[in-house]
Parts: sequence; C-alpha cells; structure tokens
Amino acid sequence: IQFLASQQFKEKSKELAGLSAHGLVNGDQKCFSFATETFTGDVGFAVVETTDDAVIIDRLDELLPEIVACKMEKNLSALFLAVVNIVELKGTLLLCGPSELSMAKAAFPDCKVNDAHTMMDLGSRVSRKKDYIPEITKAVKAGWKRPVKRGVSVVDMEALGKLEVDPTDYQRITRRGSVLAVKAGQRFTVDDD
Repeated sequence: IQFLASQQFKEKSKELAGLSAHGLVNGDQKCFSFATETFTGDVGFAVVETTDDAVIIDRLDELLPEIVACKMEKNLSALFLAVVNIVELKGTLLLCGPSELSMAKAAFPDCKVNDAHTMMDLGSRVSRKKDYIPEITKAVKAGWKRPVKRGVSVVDMEALGKLEVDPTDYQRITRRGSVLAVKAGQRFTVDDD
C-alpha cells in the first residue's frame, strides 16, 4: 500500500509540474476573512503538495507575478502560496509583496526569508489547517496591520494582461501581456520596510 501511495504522489507531482502558474496559484486556494481593530480584509492561501518541491520553486519568477495578479483580481489583502514537499515534510512560503512579507514575519518569526524577500523556509510546517492559518490568525489578532508600502500590488488591473486557455489542454491557462512578467536576466524581488 505504501508503494502504491508513493507512486500516486509521484504521478501527481509530474502533473503539477506541467500546470501553468495560474493553475498552481488557483488550484488549491482558500480564502480567510479577518476583522480586527488593526486589519480588515481577506487573505488567500494556496498550497501545492508535491514530492519534488524544487520543480515548483524553480518557477518562482513565473509564480510570483501570477500570485500578485490573482491577489488583485480577487481583491485580497494578501495571497500566499505554500509549496509543501510531502516526502521530506517541509514547507516553503512564496511571498509576492510587502503585505505577505510582513504578515509572514509576524506569523512565523523564527523562519528565515531569502535575500530577495520572496521565499520563507517554513521548516516542518506543512499543513494549512494546523500550521499556517492558526499562526496567521494569531498574528492578525495580535495587532498585525498592512505596511504602508504596497509594492507591485498597486498595478492597474488592465496591465495584468489576459488569461488564455490552451485549446489542446483546457486545464492549461496562461497569462499573456502582463506588466508583472519578469524579464530575462531579472529576478522578482520584494521591498522590505
């Protein structure tokens, strides 16, 4: 049974690797609403579970602009994407802007952020229900508020480009013409206040 389960997870991971950034960001995403004295808004939290997290994380510069676009389209205050390695039981949180960076630092103060401020190593935290949302909720209830600096989240909606469906594969949806797309030789970065 264990062997069969591991084979199924490997196949699922291969399938995930072929999904578009839009598919990965929107595939397993939930929204959580908050209303406190310091913050009122909706936080989206997407999760990609895989046996090979490097394949997903290697697409960081494709995923981050799509996270920003989806955040804006859904009018979310913040949107996270956690990439979970289900074999090694480790999580990586993708951070698309100053709000996500600030909230993640408040929720997971012991976790390290990369130099570009776009990824946080969550260690052995792998569950949205048990590990991620309870800590974000605690941070918000403890007084977290959005930073003044909003980064690329203030881009005009028209500049986000258009979603296109591949006529040969209706599950493959890609964004074309977005001003957020990372140009060759550049990296997506987040300003840290």
